[in-house]
Amino acid sequence: MTKILLALGLVAAVAGCKQATTPPAAVQATEIAWREGDVDDALAEAKESGKPVILYWGAKWCPPCNQMKATLFKDPAFIAETQNFVPVYLDGDTPGAQRWGEQFGISGYPTVIVLRPDGAEVTRLSSAATADKFADLLRVAAKRTDSTEALLARAEKDPAGLSTDDWRLLGDFDWQNDPKHFGDTKRAGALLERLAAATPDPVLKRRFTLLALVIGAEEGENGKAMLTPAQQTEVAQVLPAILANAEEVTANRQELIYSTAPLIAGLSDGKQREALGGSLKAALDRVYANDKLALTERLGTVYADVQLAKAEGGRMPSAVLDKVRTRVAWVDKTAKDPMERQSVISDAATFLYEAGDKTAAKKMLVSELDRSHWPYYYMLDLAGIAEDMGNKAEAIDWAHKAYDAAQGPATRVQWAISWSNMVLRAAPGDKQAVEASAAAVIDELGKNPDSYFQRTRVKVTAWGEKVRAWSEKNNGADVLGRLQAKMDAVCAKQGSEAATCGKWSRTA
Repeated sequence: MTKILLALGLVAAVAGCKQATTPPAAVQATEIAWREGDVDDALAEAKESGKPVILYWGAKWCPPCNQMKATLFKDPAFIAETQNFVPVYLDGDTPGAQRWGEQFGISGYPTVIVLRPDGAEVTRLSSAATADKFADLLRVAAKRTDSTEALLARAEKDPAGLSTDDWRLLGDFDWQNDPKHFGDTKRAGALLERLAAATPDPVLKRRFTLLALVIGAEEGENGKAMLTPAQQTEVAQVLPAILANAEEVTANRQELIYSTAPLIAGLSDGKQREALGGSLKAALDRVYANDKLALTERLGTVYADVQLAKAEGGRMPSAVLDKVRTRVAWVDKTAKDPMERQSVISDAATFLYEAGDKTAAKKMLVSELDRSHWPYYYMLDLAGIAEDMGNKAEAIDWAHKAYDAAQGPATRVQWAISWSNMVLRAAPGDKQAVEASAAAVIDELGKNPDSYFQRTRVKVTAWGEKVRAWSEKNNGADVLGRLQAKMDAVCAKQGSEAATCGKWSRTA
């Protein structure tokens, strides 16, 4: 368990009976006092102390998790604010973690939620919030007694009656990472549109409108969103105002970096596309120059250039490729800490690959294998590159190596699934390889009784559908039968989820 420095007091010596005593001076905490994995203990302490719980759900190999560890979790203001909470760190590979993930409705890494002492969720905070804003949001959340469900119900029923703090929490709610409340993205989009219409704050109005567009726009071909006429009007109206304001660009940087280029590319007016595309790239170049932001966010700003260029079709412009190479070289040189590198290298290789420099992307990933504490993450990237380039045997080999190297029970299940899925796609005619890789998934699940929850259940269910489809297309009933028998024995040990587990490859 990570230990925090205890506050120490220095008491001034009393020179005389009438001299005032100097109050103790506390040494500022330099680390967060995480309770690692013990949610029950954290909730019990919360009930005794009256403090709310801040729960962080992540994984050691996860790039955005490492970004948070390298930046937010080292920020003095954030560390200080966590002293008003009971902080608990729940790694997805710790015993019982997936069960807690199921209870709290969390799946994607990372997720940060604030809980009342009774375990009810107060809010779910977006990992895109800046450190100072995160600390401010914690101050707001610490005073809250309403649950997330109550807040969302009020927002849907009477948004005009929301308080200032309600609006602040909704503005930085993790809208794109909440399967508990918004498994149906249409509901999230509709609520965001309602909030945009009701908020008295023009800045929030633009943020909610952009979020509604990002969540609600249908994906089209060649990286272009399929926008309705109304959505095209909204894009043309909301983006210029956001891009012209540095604070709004920072607040919306996650959506601007990863999701706005397809919206611009989906506009039917060529002049609008060109103008807004130029404004987006210029705004993101200013984000890149902001050395107060995380390396992964600064690097990510070049992705919009790649997206916009690909949407136009044709050969990648040399200026864009040069820009990507320059940014990648910068981040490779700048990222020294293992957590920093884990947060950026996969993205760096992806941007190189998307920009057309496949050789450099592969070279970067291979060179990182010996340097990283979690090389199995990059091995899956290498498997994906090999598959995309048509090197099927190499793709399977990398996926197998990734599984062999993976650490942690939930992670090993997930990586075994990746290996099995790769075999199903790249070598469907090799029944022996199909059965061996599928059996690895079942073996890993069998090592962890009563673990068939959340991420594990979702991924195993999706994988089971692929195995069944493979069986139907490749005369694989004999293989499927043996796998089902093996899985039945494993599912019998999955406690309350035994019946659900048993349906993994069977039709409804």
